[in-house]
Amino acid sequence: MTSIVLQSAGLIAVLAALAKLVQSRRSPTPSVRYLCGAIGSVGLSAALVATTSLTWVATWEPIPNSGRLVANMLAILAAVCVHGLLAHLVHEPAEARRVMRIQFLVAAIAAAVMAVLLMSAGIPFDPDFLAAFADRPAVAAYLVVFSLYIGSATLAFGWFLRSYISQTSRRWLRAGLRTIQAGCVASAAWAASKIAAAAVSVAGHQPGILDPIGGACAAACVALVALGATMPVWGPRLSLPFDWWRTKQQARQLRPLWNRLAGELPQITLPAGMGAPNAQFALYRRVVEIRDAQLVLRPYVHPEVSAWARRAAGEAGLDERAAHQTVEAACLVTALDAHAAGHRHQPEPDESSAPYRGVASDTRTEASWLIKVSRAAELSPIVAKVRDRARADLPAT
Repeated sequence: MTSIVLQSAGLIAVLAALAKLVQSRRSPTPSVRYLCGAIGSVGLSAALVATTSLTWVATWEPIPNSGRLVANMLAILAAVCVHGLLAHLVHEPAEARRVMRIQFLVAAIAAAVMAVLLMSAGIPFDPDFLAAFADRPAVAAYLVVFSLYIGSATLAFGWFLRSYISQTSRRWLRAGLRTIQAGCVASAAWAASKIAAAAVSVAGHQPGILDPIGGACAAACVALVALGATMPVWGPRLSLPFDWWRTKQQARQLRPLWNRLAGELPQITLPAGMGAPNAQFALYRRVVEIRDAQLVLRPYVHPEVSAWARRAAGEAGLDERAAHQTVEAACLVTALDAHAAGHRHQPEPDESSAPYRGVASDTRTEASWLIKVSRAAELSPIVAKVRDRARADLPAT
């Protein structure tokens, strides 16, 4: 079962690296090349280190355990590529190249030490490598050198991603980076399990469950990194049906408020023949027309409504966002009443009549805010009381 997981994860990683290369073929920056190298190398390593793969390679390998050594060298190459990605993200090109020369030297030394340790151990091929030979000091040292190098590289990369996650507002990019971080944690768990297994074996005990734990962590690392790296590409496509449904739901929830405003202010709506080409545009149009109505209604907002509603919201213990929504709803419904009565309260509107500006400008966020304003306009007892109070100041008809 572990072999199937490793081989499947390895295949996913190799395909992900190829997809990323194809996606960026017009501008293959050093960072992209190193990223693809890391994903592809770790995928090949995972597929080759699977027990069934090693057993097949063992039938023709010239030196026992050559297949395992190659798989581990590919993992080191992946770690080098991770360092290269970090170097080109953090440093200028010249400094990044200098850093990478040092990393290639360190990796070459680690690889050479591992090759010497494994070859000097003089052990035959055994698919259960850890349980069979980890009690030998040379093999234990081999495992420790390999695990420390891989674990430190992936942990450094995972830690570095923190700043990028906090800076990006792209939903699928942020999700992809967090998935890669989870893969880095799995890699650290793999390294810890290998070092622990080597220590237990040298002490004369069987590694037991530590070996399958290490295999599971390796497969999880490969799969998570591959998925995270490609998530910004396939994620938006995968979410299209959900996004369409959510957009339709938001447009439906905004309909009562829009109908009320369009009925009183028909000038805010586009001509009847100008239909929306898709659900996203229909929602955008509805949000824009509601915002246009608020702009038209500003002179009709009672100068005291904002203060009344804010004071009542504070007494009711509403949080800041709910208070702003309640104030905006109160301004809206009282302005509609004044407009219907033909009574302007403010020839030059002040800031108290302006809608809350602390809302992100993307359509869905604004729609979500206006839906809450609409509900407050319909259901809030604070808005109802403020409306009655404002109506008392309207001229008799």
